[in-house]
Amino acid sequence: MSNLIQYIVQDDPEEELKKQNENSTFRKQQEGYRYNPRNLIEKGWKSLSSNKVPTSEPSNIKANLLPKPIGNDAASYKIAQNNKGNVVNDANITFGKFSDKELTERMLPVIKKMEKPLDYIYIDTTWNKTTGAGANVDDWNTFNKVNWKVDGRSATEEEKRATFDYFDKITSKRKQNVDKKGKLLEKNNNKADFYSNKSQLRISSNETDRLLRNHITEDIKYLQKEFPDFASYPPELQNVLLDIKFNTGNVSQENWPKLRKAISEKDLFGKEGILKNVHRKDVGADRNLWTEQQIRNIKSW
Repeated sequence: MSNLIQYIVQDDPEEELKKQNENSTFRKQQEGYRYNPRNLIEKGWKSLSSNKVPTSEPSNIKANLLPKPIGNDAASYKIAQNNKGNVVNDANITFGKFSDKELTERMLPVIKKMEKPLDYIYIDTTWNKTTGAGANVDDWNTFNKVNWKVDGRSATEEEKRATFDYFDKITSKRKQNVDKKGKLLEKNNNKADFYSNKSQLRISSNETDRLLRNHITEDIKYLQKEFPDFASYPPELQNVLLDIKFNTGNVSQENWPKLRKAISEKDLFGKEGILKNVHRKDVGADRNLWTEQQIRNIKSW
């Protein structure tokens, strides 16, 4: 038998109970500090969640996020999805009543994108002094009212006059070269950028928009005279006629007989309907695609 004496040290029972009670209280305090705030937050969140009014996204917003079939046959397509187009497609906009302002606001960004505005003076194909998004500034009074800039400052009247006279010498003689019917015998074949360094006069983007609005306003007045029922036309057809007027200068019976006939008969998609007669020869493919898409989006008339 081993001589090793084993000593067993045991704590006082009362002292041990006291320590246990103290430790229990401390743990409860710790749990309170640790969990009470969380419980409070959780309760608050549940309360807010239970009182939260369910919201639903308007159906029109959801619809706009999804591809839409827009046309009257399987061959129709959306311009925004066509790599050749890259033109704003606003064909689905409809209005209960015609408004000059509404037509202007929906077509201004479209025309501006297709025209690719320039901040300098150039000469168009018919020898007119032009600037911005096709703004005709051929006469002196119109030219002088433009807010021209030179190196960021307003141009003086002397600077305006000198520039006007310079371009006028180029255009005036060309305009006189016409046939018996008054049609030009020779068009200007120079691209707009040919004139980019011919003058120091420039216009701002705000001035570009102002001139564009004026242009559109006059074109709408023209269309209302040419087409007495213009206000009752589908918005998409209004868009197309405005763009043709802006781009070609007129939508006259002489120059557009088939289109005028189709409009009078409200023939949208027939063999000689509107869709077949809105294309233009001297514009880019994207503009003709946009025009076609506008007509395809007409649901009823």
